[in-house]
Amino acid sequence: MLFNERLGRIVTRTVAGVAAIGALAALASCGGGTYQQQAFVPARILTFGDESSRLEGSQGLKYSIGGISPATLQVDCTVLPIWTQAVASSYGLVYPNCNEDASLEANAVDLTKVNGTVADVVNAVAAFQAGDTFNGNDLVLIWVGMHDILNEYAANASPDETVPLADMNAAGTTLAGVVNQIARAGGKVLLLTVPDFSNSPFGYVEANRGDFDRAKLLSDMTTQFNLGLRSNILNDGSEIGLVEVDTLVRNAARSPGSFGLISLANQSYGCLDTAPLPTCNQTTLRNDPSTGQPAQQAFMWADATHLGSTLQAQIGSQAEGRAHANPF
Repeated sequence: MLFNERLGRIVTRTVAGVAAIGALAALASCGGGTYQQQAFVPARILTFGDESSRLEGSQGLKYSIGGISPATLQVDCTVLPIWTQAVASSYGLVYPNCNEDASLEANAVDLTKVNGTVADVVNAVAAFQAGDTFNGNDLVLIWVGMHDILNEYAANASPDETVPLADMNAAGTTLAGVVNQIARAGGKVLLLTVPDFSNSPFGYVEANRGDFDRAKLLSDMTTQFNLGLRSNILNDGSEIGLVEVDTLVRNAARSPGSFGLISLANQSYGCLDTAPLPTCNQTTLRNDPSTGQPAQQAFMWADATHLGSTLQAQIGSQAEGRAHANPF
């Protein structure tokens, strides 16, 4: 019976792919341009990176702002999904620790690490390949770099940017190398850039220390990391899709109201100190600092360095669109 149920699910997903192919063929026949001839439908999703892409423990807690079920008033990992969940759901896949009714194939694998760095991703990919292989039916999701920047900043922040900028460019280049390795092995990769941490509450506090231009240093470090990454990944479009989180966060910081965010988007964060990540949820949020009243708009940041649920949703939407539009 279990085999038949799984077979039925796979058939359903395949039929959806065939329907997509038909739609693309119809567009092409009407002079709509050149489109991929076969819709990519992954058999599994493999996720590498840090906690911003992680579902923690049996409840699927998030390093963002967790959701509450309106029916039970309890934490529900399906409410306010993070970006990886949005991508997986778009293909009919789920992560094992957020598969509440067991209705979908739990073929999304979380290989992330709390406080993970580029070196941790390199090691995790090597460990995976020691017992398995990437193939053309895999979609690999990667988002890492935050802790490389924050660790380097803690160690080498000074008015002389030479060392931190060189180190961040090298870290981005290293990440590009492992991404290219996965792509050459057959895996399809969806890759995210890191946001500019001068736009974070952490960056806001650092900028006000007054000893030198710390906001510029954080911004330049982020730029160099993303530059090392962008400049060195394979860019023929057939194996790797890139989601520019840095651009999204920069735009949201400049015009928070346009994204449904509170007005002090880069100065404050949502989670109470009594509810540190990943325990924070919709019931453990601060008041809007600009009014002193319960927030009517969303917090851009969950804590000083992790994005909140609204930006996670925006990233998820962009990542989902990129995955389905890319000619994998």
